[in-house]
Amino acid sequence: MVDIKIYGTETPSYQLAKSKLTDSLEHAKIAYSLEEVHEISQFINDRVISVPAIKVNDKHLFELKTNGSYNQSLRETIQSILKMEQYGNLTKIVVPTDFSDASFNAYNYANYLAKQCEGILMLTHIYFPTSTDVNNFAMVNPEVEAIHRQKLESFVKSVNQDWIGTFVTEPIMEGVFKVGFPKAELVEMSKEKNTIMVMGTTGAGDLFKKIFGSLSLDLVENAHCPLFLVPPDAVYVKNNEVVYLSEDLKKDSLHLLYVGKLCKKLNCMLKLIHFRKDNDEPYNVSDAIGLLESYYPDLKYHIEINDTDNVFDSLTKLFENPNYQLLAMSTQHRNIFQSLFHRSVTEFAAQHVKTPLLVLSDYAEALE
Repeated sequence: MVDIKIYGTETPSYQLAKSKLTDSLEHAKIAYSLEEVHEISQFINDRVISVPAIKVNDKHLFELKTNGSYNQSLRETIQSILKMEQYGNLTKIVVPTDFSDASFNAYNYANYLAKQCEGILMLTHIYFPTSTDVNNFAMVNPEVEAIHRQKLESFVKSVNQDWIGTFVTEPIMEGVFKVGFPKAELVEMSKEKNTIMVMGTTGAGDLFKKIFGSLSLDLVENAHCPLFLVPPDAVYVKNNEVVYLSEDLKKDSLHLLYVGKLCKKLNCMLKLIHFRKDNDEPYNVSDAIGLLESYYPDLKYHIEINDTDNVFDSLTKLFENPNYQLLAMSTQHRNIFQSLFHRSVTEFAAQHVKTPLLVLSDYAEALE
Protein backbone atom coordinates (compact mmCIF):
# COMPACT_ATOMS: atom_id res chain seq x y z
CA MET A 1 0.00 0.00 0.00
CA VAL A 2 1.33 3.40 -1.02
CA ASP A 3 0.23 6.35 1.12
CA ILE A 4 -0.24 9.47 -0.99
CA LYS A 5 -0.81 13.05 0.15
CA ILE A 6 -1.56 15.71 -2.44
CA TYR A 7 -1.13 19.33 -1.33
CA GLY A 8 -2.75 22.28 -3.04
CA THR A 9 -5.94 24.13 -3.83
CA GLU A 10 -8.53 23.22 -6.44
CA THR A 11 -6.54 24.56 -9.38
CA PRO A 12 -6.29 22.90 -12.83
CA SER A 13 -2.67 21.90 -12.14
CA TYR A 14 -3.70 20.29 -8.85
CA GLN A 15 -6.55 18.39 -10.50
CA LEU A 16 -4.28 17.23 -13.33
CA ALA A 17 -1.67 15.94 -10.87
CA LYS A 18 -4.32 14.08 -8.90
CA SER A 19 -5.93 12.61 -12.02
CA LYS A 20 -2.68 11.48 -13.70
CA LEU A 21 -1.20 10.01 -10.53
CA THR A 22 -4.30 8.02 -9.54
CA ASP A 23 -4.81 6.83 -13.13
CA SER A 24 -1.18 5.64 -13.28
CA LEU A 25 -1.38 3.81 -9.95
CA GLU A 26 -4.64 2.12 -10.85
CA HIS A 27 -3.37 1.14 -14.28
CA ALA A 28 -0.30 -0.43 -12.65
CA LYS A 29 -2.61 -2.14 -10.11
CA ILE A 30 -0.72 -0.55 -7.21
CA ALA A 31 -2.82 -0.28 -4.06
CA TYR A 32 -2.81 3.22 -2.56
CA SER A 33 -4.50 5.49 -0.06
CA LEU A 34 -5.08 9.15 -0.97
CA GLU A 35 -5.33 12.17 1.31
CA GLU A 36 -5.99 15.62 -0.12
CA VAL A 37 -4.54 18.50 1.89
CA HIS A 38 -5.90 22.00 1.25
CA GLU A 39 -5.13 23.88 4.47
CA ILE A 40 -2.16 26.27 4.43
CA SER A 41 -1.43 25.48 8.05
CA GLN A 42 -0.93 21.85 7.09
CA PHE A 43 1.41 22.88 4.28
CA ILE A 44 3.55 24.67 6.87
CA ASN A 45 3.47 21.77 9.34
CA ASP A 46 4.57 19.34 6.61
CA ARG A 47 7.23 21.77 5.33
CA VAL A 48 5.68 22.08 1.90
CA ILE A 49 7.06 25.23 0.30
CA SER A 50 5.15 25.24 -3.01
CA VAL A 51 2.03 23.55 -4.34
CA PRO A 52 0.85 21.41 -5.95
CA ALA A 53 3.03 18.85 -4.17
CA ILE A 54 2.87 15.11 -3.56
CA LYS A 55 4.21 13.24 -0.54
CA VAL A 56 4.69 9.46 -0.61
CA ASN A 57 4.69 7.27 2.51
CA ASP A 58 5.11 10.42 4.60
CA LYS A 59 8.79 10.83 3.63
CA HIS A 60 9.28 11.42 -0.11
CA LEU A 61 8.16 14.93 -1.09
CA PHE A 62 7.77 16.03 -4.73
CA GLU A 63 6.99 19.69 -5.39
CA LEU A 64 5.75 20.22 -8.93
CA LYS A 65 7.27 23.04 -10.92
CA THR A 66 4.93 25.64 -12.37
CA ASN A 67 7.41 27.78 -14.31
CA GLY A 68 6.96 26.11 -17.68
CA SER A 69 8.27 22.71 -16.54
CA TYR A 70 5.06 21.41 -14.99
CA ASN A 71 4.48 18.47 -17.34
CA GLN A 72 8.09 17.36 -17.02
CA SER A 73 8.09 17.51 -13.22
CA LEU A 74 4.74 15.71 -13.02
CA ARG A 75 5.99 13.01 -15.37
CA GLU A 76 9.21 12.58 -13.35
CA THR A 77 7.23 12.46 -10.09
CA ILE A 78 4.84 9.77 -11.33
CA GLN A 79 7.74 7.75 -12.70
CA SER A 80 9.58 7.98 -9.35
CA ILE A 81 6.50 6.78 -7.48
CA LEU A 82 5.90 3.90 -9.90
CA LYS A 83 9.57 2.93 -9.68
CA MET A 84 9.33 2.71 -5.87
CA GLU A 85 6.80 -0.07 -6.47
CA GLN A 86 8.79 -1.73 -9.30
CA TYR A 87 6.16 -0.37 -11.73
CA GLY A 88 3.49 -2.66 -10.32
CA ASN A 89 1.94 -4.86 -13.01
CA LEU A 90 2.98 -2.66 -15.92
CA THR A 91 4.90 -4.42 -18.68
CA LYS A 92 8.61 -3.53 -18.60
CA ILE A 93 10.08 -3.42 -22.11
CA VAL A 94 13.85 -3.93 -21.86
CA VAL A 95 15.69 -2.47 -24.86
CA PRO A 96 19.43 -3.30 -24.90
CA THR A 97 21.49 -0.61 -26.63
CA ASP A 98 25.11 -0.31 -27.72
CA PHE A 99 24.33 3.09 -29.31
CA SER A 100 24.49 1.58 -32.81
CA ASP A 101 21.95 2.33 -35.53
CA ALA A 102 20.52 -1.16 -35.11
CA SER A 103 19.90 -0.72 -31.39
CA PHE A 104 18.28 2.69 -31.95
CA ASN A 105 16.06 1.10 -34.56
CA ALA A 106 15.04 -1.49 -31.95
CA TYR A 107 14.34 1.36 -29.52
CA ASN A 108 12.05 3.05 -32.06
CA TYR A 109 10.21 -0.24 -32.54
CA ALA A 110 9.92 -0.70 -28.76
CA ASN A 111 8.63 2.84 -28.32
CA TYR A 112 5.68 2.20 -30.62
CA LEU A 113 5.12 -1.20 -29.04
CA ALA A 114 5.06 0.43 -25.58
CA LYS A 115 2.32 2.80 -26.71
CA GLN A 116 0.10 -0.07 -27.79
CA CYS A 117 0.92 -2.29 -24.81
CA GLU A 118 1.04 0.64 -22.34
CA GLY A 119 4.47 -0.46 -21.14
CA ILE A 120 7.51 1.11 -19.48
CA LEU A 121 10.65 1.41 -21.62
CA MET A 122 13.87 0.26 -19.95
CA LEU A 123 16.68 1.47 -22.23
CA THR A 124 19.60 -0.68 -21.07
CA HIS A 125 23.31 -0.39 -21.72
CA ILE A 126 25.55 -3.21 -20.50
CA TYR A 127 29.08 -1.86 -20.36
CA PHE A 128 31.62 -4.62 -20.86
CA PRO A 129 34.89 -2.94 -19.85
CA THR A 130 38.04 -3.32 -21.85
CA SER A 131 40.79 -4.06 -19.39
CA THR A 132 44.50 -4.59 -19.08
CA ASP A 133 45.90 -7.45 -17.04
CA VAL A 134 48.44 -6.22 -14.48
CA ASN A 135 49.82 -8.92 -12.19
CA ASN A 136 46.73 -11.06 -12.90
CA PHE A 137 44.34 -8.22 -11.99
CA ALA A 138 41.96 -6.60 -14.50
CA MET A 139 42.52 -2.85 -14.57
CA VAL A 140 39.36 -1.05 -15.75
CA ASN A 141 39.50 2.51 -17.05
CA PRO A 142 36.79 4.44 -15.12
CA GLU A 143 36.86 7.30 -17.64
CA VAL A 144 35.65 5.03 -20.44
CA GLU A 145 32.86 3.72 -18.20
CA ALA A 146 31.83 7.30 -17.41
CA ILE A 147 31.64 8.12 -21.12
CA HIS A 148 29.30 5.19 -21.74
CA ARG A 149 27.16 6.09 -18.74
CA GLN A 150 26.91 9.70 -19.95
CA LYS A 151 25.85 8.54 -23.41
CA LEU A 152 22.92 6.66 -21.93
CA GLU A 153 21.92 9.47 -19.56
CA SER A 154 22.09 12.06 -22.34
CA PHE A 155 19.92 10.01 -24.65
CA VAL A 156 17.28 9.34 -21.98
CA LYS A 157 17.25 13.02 -21.00
CA SER A 158 16.91 14.18 -24.61
CA VAL A 159 14.02 11.80 -25.24
CA ASN A 160 12.22 12.79 -22.05
CA GLN A 161 12.77 16.44 -22.94
CA ASP A 162 11.13 15.84 -26.31
CA TRP A 163 8.14 14.33 -24.53
CA ILE A 164 7.35 17.29 -22.28
CA GLY A 165 4.44 18.42 -24.40
CA THR A 166 3.04 14.91 -24.97
CA PHE A 167 2.68 13.65 -21.42
CA VAL A 168 -0.48 11.73 -22.12
CA THR A 169 0.61 9.74 -25.17
CA GLU A 170 4.30 8.92 -24.71
CA PRO A 171 5.54 5.99 -22.60
CA ILE A 172 7.76 6.47 -19.58
CA MET A 173 11.41 5.57 -20.15
CA GLU A 174 14.09 4.67 -17.61
CA GLY A 175 17.79 4.38 -18.39
CA VAL A 176 19.48 1.31 -16.93
CA PHE A 177 23.28 1.13 -16.83
CA LYS A 178 25.05 -2.07 -15.82
CA VAL A 179 28.66 -3.22 -15.86
CA GLY A 180 29.28 -6.85 -16.71
CA PHE A 181 28.77 -9.55 -19.31
CA PRO A 182 25.85 -8.62 -21.60
CA LYS A 183 24.43 -12.13 -21.84
CA ALA A 184 24.45 -12.75 -18.07
CA GLU A 185 23.02 -9.33 -17.22
CA LEU A 186 20.25 -9.50 -19.81
CA VAL A 187 19.27 -13.05 -18.85
CA GLU A 188 18.92 -11.87 -15.23
CA MET A 189 16.79 -8.91 -16.32
CA SER A 190 14.63 -11.26 -18.38
CA LYS A 191 13.69 -13.12 -15.19
CA GLU A 192 11.92 -10.10 -13.71
CA LYS A 193 8.14 -10.19 -13.58
CA ASN A 194 6.15 -8.64 -16.45
CA THR A 195 9.19 -8.21 -18.70
CA ILE A 196 9.61 -8.40 -22.45
CA MET A 197 12.78 -7.62 -24.41
CA VAL A 198 13.28 -5.87 -27.75
CA MET A 199 16.68 -5.95 -29.42
CA GLY A 200 18.22 -5.30 -32.81
CA THR A 201 19.83 -8.08 -34.77
CA THR A 202 23.06 -6.24 -35.45
CA GLY A 203 25.35 -4.23 -33.21
CA ALA A 204 28.13 -1.66 -33.30
CA GLY A 205 30.11 -1.87 -36.50
CA ASP A 206 27.40 -3.97 -38.14
CA LEU A 207 29.12 -7.15 -37.00
CA PHE A 208 26.11 -9.26 -37.83
CA LYS A 209 27.75 -12.58 -37.19
CA LYS A 210 29.24 -11.50 -33.88
CA ILE A 211 26.09 -9.96 -32.44
CA PHE A 212 23.24 -11.94 -33.94
CA GLY A 213 25.16 -15.17 -33.91
CA SER A 214 26.16 -14.84 -30.28
CA LEU A 215 24.23 -12.47 -28.04
CA SER A 216 20.86 -12.62 -29.79
CA LEU A 217 21.11 -16.37 -30.24
CA ASP A 218 22.17 -16.77 -26.59
CA LEU A 219 19.07 -14.85 -25.55
CA VAL A 220 16.88 -16.90 -27.89
CA GLU A 221 18.04 -19.96 -25.98
CA ASN A 222 18.23 -18.48 -22.46
CA ALA A 223 15.87 -15.51 -22.05
CA HIS A 224 13.09 -16.01 -19.52
CA CYS A 225 10.81 -13.48 -21.19
CA PRO A 226 9.31 -12.90 -24.64
CA LEU A 227 12.04 -11.65 -26.99
CA PHE A 228 11.42 -9.41 -30.00
CA LEU A 229 14.23 -9.48 -32.59
CA VAL A 230 14.14 -6.44 -34.88
CA PRO A 231 16.02 -6.57 -38.22
CA PRO A 232 17.99 -3.47 -39.30
CA ASP A 233 15.49 -2.22 -41.87
CA ALA A 234 12.33 -3.09 -39.97
CA VAL A 235 10.01 -0.30 -38.88
CA TYR A 236 7.05 -0.54 -36.58
CA VAL A 237 3.77 -0.81 -38.45
CA LYS A 238 0.48 -1.09 -36.62
CA ASN A 239 -0.18 -4.79 -36.64
CA ASN A 240 -3.18 -6.06 -38.56
CA GLU A 241 -2.24 -9.60 -37.63
CA VAL A 242 0.41 -11.56 -35.75
CA VAL A 243 1.53 -14.82 -37.37
CA TYR A 244 2.21 -17.64 -34.93
CA LEU A 245 4.14 -20.68 -36.19
CA SER A 246 2.72 -23.65 -34.34
CA GLU A 247 4.43 -27.03 -34.45
CA ASP A 248 2.75 -29.10 -31.74
CA LEU A 249 -0.25 -27.76 -29.85
CA LYS A 250 0.46 -30.09 -26.92
CA LYS A 251 3.81 -28.36 -26.38
CA ASP A 252 3.03 -24.75 -27.26
CA SER A 253 -0.54 -24.15 -26.11
CA LEU A 254 0.62 -21.68 -23.43
CA HIS A 255 2.58 -19.72 -26.02
CA LEU A 256 -0.43 -19.68 -28.32
CA LEU A 257 -2.42 -18.17 -25.47
CA TYR A 258 0.30 -15.57 -24.94
CA VAL A 259 0.13 -14.57 -28.62
CA GLY A 260 -3.64 -14.40 -28.28
CA LYS A 261 -3.21 -12.03 -25.33
CA LEU A 262 -0.77 -9.95 -27.37
CA CYS A 263 -3.25 -9.75 -30.25
CA LYS A 264 -5.92 -8.54 -27.85
CA LYS A 265 -3.52 -5.82 -26.64
CA LEU A 266 -2.65 -4.83 -30.20
CA ASN A 267 -6.25 -5.12 -31.39
CA CYS A 268 -5.30 -7.33 -34.33
CA MET A 269 -5.93 -10.78 -35.81
CA LEU A 270 -4.01 -13.94 -34.93
CA LYS A 271 -2.94 -16.12 -37.84
CA LEU A 272 -1.78 -19.61 -36.86
CA ILE A 273 0.37 -21.42 -39.44
CA HIS A 274 1.41 -25.06 -39.17
CA PHE A 275 3.89 -26.67 -41.56
CA ARG A 276 2.93 -30.32 -42.04
CA LYS A 277 5.34 -32.94 -43.36
CA ASP A 278 4.31 -36.36 -44.62
CA ASN A 279 5.46 -38.22 -41.49
CA ASP A 280 4.06 -35.73 -38.98
CA GLU A 281 1.24 -36.52 -36.60
CA PRO A 282 -2.03 -34.78 -37.57
CA TYR A 283 -2.35 -31.24 -36.20
CA ASN A 284 -5.47 -30.96 -34.05
CA VAL A 285 -7.18 -27.87 -35.44
CA SER A 286 -10.28 -28.36 -33.31
CA ASP A 287 -8.21 -28.23 -30.12
CA ALA A 288 -6.58 -24.97 -31.28
CA ILE A 289 -10.01 -23.49 -32.00
CA GLY A 290 -11.33 -24.63 -28.63
CA LEU A 291 -8.35 -23.18 -26.79
CA LEU A 292 -8.58 -19.76 -28.44
CA GLU A 293 -12.35 -19.46 -28.16
CA SER A 294 -12.42 -20.48 -24.51
CA TYR A 295 -9.86 -17.82 -23.50
CA TYR A 296 -10.47 -15.11 -26.12
CA PRO A 297 -14.01 -15.48 -27.47
CA ASP A 298 -13.87 -12.11 -29.26
CA LEU A 299 -10.46 -12.65 -30.86
CA LYS A 300 -10.33 -12.80 -34.65
CA TYR A 301 -8.13 -15.67 -35.85
CA HIS A 302 -7.31 -17.77 -38.88
CA ILE A 303 -5.69 -21.24 -38.94
CA GLU A 304 -3.67 -22.37 -41.96
CA ILE A 305 -2.15 -25.83 -42.49
CA ASN A 306 0.60 -25.90 -45.13
CA ASP A 307 2.02 -29.16 -46.49
CA THR A 308 5.78 -29.04 -47.07
CA ASP A 309 8.75 -31.27 -47.79
CA ASN A 310 11.28 -28.70 -46.53
CA VAL A 311 10.59 -26.62 -43.44
CA PHE A 312 13.56 -24.31 -44.06
CA ASP A 313 12.40 -23.40 -47.58
CA SER A 314 8.87 -22.84 -46.32
CA LEU A 315 10.18 -20.57 -43.56
CA THR A 316 12.22 -18.63 -46.10
CA LYS A 317 9.13 -17.92 -48.19
CA LEU A 318 7.20 -16.98 -45.08
CA PHE A 319 9.84 -14.49 -43.91
CA GLU A 320 9.99 -12.96 -47.37
CA ASN A 321 6.28 -12.17 -47.30
CA PRO A 322 6.08 -8.35 -46.99
CA ASN A 323 2.50 -8.50 -45.71
CA TYR A 324 3.48 -9.88 -42.30
CA GLN A 325 4.35 -7.33 -39.60
CA LEU A 326 5.28 -9.76 -36.80
CA LEU A 327 6.11 -13.47 -36.71
CA ALA A 328 6.04 -15.45 -33.47
CA MET A 329 7.46 -18.85 -32.61
CA SER A 330 8.31 -20.94 -29.58
CA THR A 331 11.65 -22.43 -28.60
CA GLN A 332 9.64 -25.62 -28.14
CA HIS A 333 9.55 -25.85 -31.94
CA ARG A 334 12.44 -28.23 -32.41
CA ASN A 335 11.89 -28.81 -36.12
CA ILE A 336 11.53 -25.10 -36.86
CA PHE A 337 14.48 -24.07 -34.73
CA GLN A 338 16.72 -26.78 -36.08
CA SER A 339 15.87 -25.61 -39.57
CA LEU A 340 16.26 -21.93 -38.74
CA PHE A 341 18.95 -21.58 -36.09
CA HIS A 342 21.14 -24.63 -36.61
CA ARG A 343 21.91 -23.68 -40.18
CA SER A 344 23.98 -20.60 -41.05
CA VAL A 345 22.05 -18.16 -38.87
CA THR A 346 23.77 -15.10 -40.28
CA GLU A 347 23.26 -16.17 -43.88
CA PHE A 348 19.58 -16.90 -43.35
CA ALA A 349 18.85 -13.72 -41.38
CA ALA A 350 20.88 -11.40 -43.60
CA GLN A 351 19.13 -12.64 -46.74
CA HIS A 352 15.63 -13.43 -45.56
CA VAL A 353 14.57 -11.97 -42.21
CA LYS A 354 12.97 -8.60 -42.90
CA THR A 355 10.13 -9.01 -40.42
CA PRO A 356 10.41 -8.65 -36.62
CA LEU A 357 10.44 -12.01 -34.87
CA LEU A 358 8.91 -12.76 -31.47
CA VAL A 359 10.59 -15.70 -29.74
CA LEU A 360 8.82 -17.30 -26.78
CA SER A 361 10.83 -19.43 -24.37
CA ASP A 362 9.54 -22.02 -21.94
CA TYR A 363 9.51 -19.32 -19.25
CA ALA A 364 7.91 -16.52 -21.25
CA GLU A 365 5.03 -14.67 -19.66
CA ALA A 366 4.23 -10.96 -19.59
CA LEU A 367 1.63 -8.43 -20.76
CA GLU A 368 -0.62 -8.41 -17.73
